[in-house]
Amino acid sequence: MQLIPNQLIELHVEGHNGLEIYRTRVEDAYDDLVIVGAPLRQGVVVPLRLGTKIDLQLKVKDTVREGRFLNQGLIEKRFTAHLPLLQVRVIGTWEKVQERSFLRVPISIDAVFVFHDLGGEESPPQSGVLLDLSGGGFLLRTSKSLGLDDEIFITFGLKEETIRAHAAVSRLIPTDQGVDYGMSFLDLPEQSRQAIIKFVFQRQITLAEIMGRNPK
Repeated sequence: MQLIPNQLIELHVEGHNGLEIYRTRVEDAYDDLVIVGAPLRQGVVVPLRLGTKIDLQLKVKDTVREGRFLNQGLIEKRFTAHLPLLQVRVIGTWEKVQERSFLRVPISIDAVFVFHDLGGEESPPQSGVLLDLSGGGFLLRTSKSLGLDDEIFITFGLKEETIRAHAAVSRLIPTDQGVDYGMSFLDLPEQSRQAIIKFVFQRQITLAEIMGRNPK
């Protein structure tokens, strides 16, 4: 598989606190080398060590192949051109991986989020409504205009628990009112994911009971 500049790519790194996932872009690629933007956390470069083995994941959307693909890489160099960069040597072969699917239920939950670009710039807080929810993501309705692959940090409540999550736009869904946004969670802590899955399961039971009491 030939990587191309500006292609979004994820770096999966095992850290002290478990798996960490960083989204960045391909700057250049040739043979078994790929140059990517050094990942940022709140505008600060994440200090990934030389010699670290990482998993590379990316989504491909074209007529030849489509889906999520996985490979392994080795961080070889750090350098700076117009922005901090990493040189990664690809040490495996690209393999298609099965994406996890989660039960999704309709909801209506108010949320607040901030928009982050890859440079770490943050927008003022924006409001929105979650129209559905699963362990893998949610459907967001907001007056804020977002683009495909844009990233946000969102906060919403589930009964007595507050969820704070990092997510990216994976789908644009036209509606009569404008556009809704299909969002995928990024690097969601497992405790939060399990809280969401539990909420979704209980919500599904409640909806089934309502339908049972009010058959068509």
